[in-house]
Amino acid sequence: MESKKYRVRVVRGAFVDPKILGDLGAKNIEKFERDEWIGIDEVIADLNQIKELQKAMIKHYDDTSVPWYMDGEALEDKNEVILAFGADDGEGGRIFQFRRDDKQAANETIKYGISKGIPAEQMDFLDVKF
Repeated sequence: MESKKYRVRVVRGAFVDPKILGDLGAKNIEKFERDEWIGIDEVIADLNQIKELQKAMIKHYDDTSVPWYMDGEALEDKNEVILAFGADDGEGGRIFQFRRDDKQAANETIKYGISKGIPAEQMDFLDVKF
């Protein structure tokens, strides 16, 4: 049985070694001009690959206490949201999975991100359209 795949957005600049993105066939969907974050890539990955990405998301520029995160949706069900915080979140990388219409789960995820120092306006994962 093939494991479930997710389409996730990641910031290329979050990785000390972005080779992992190339290995997963990442494609650039947004480029940043003159910015160390480089751009946003889209990756198709299963849960185990997402966990590997979490471990590698550790490159910081301003504040090492604020973790990176990636967000996306299941390939076969756009209403299934996934949000994974990098291993730098102080808890080894936490993953949230929930239905798009589950406002309580979405709010818990946003609260978690805010508690880690991520501005609320950056927690826009419900608005993302692939």
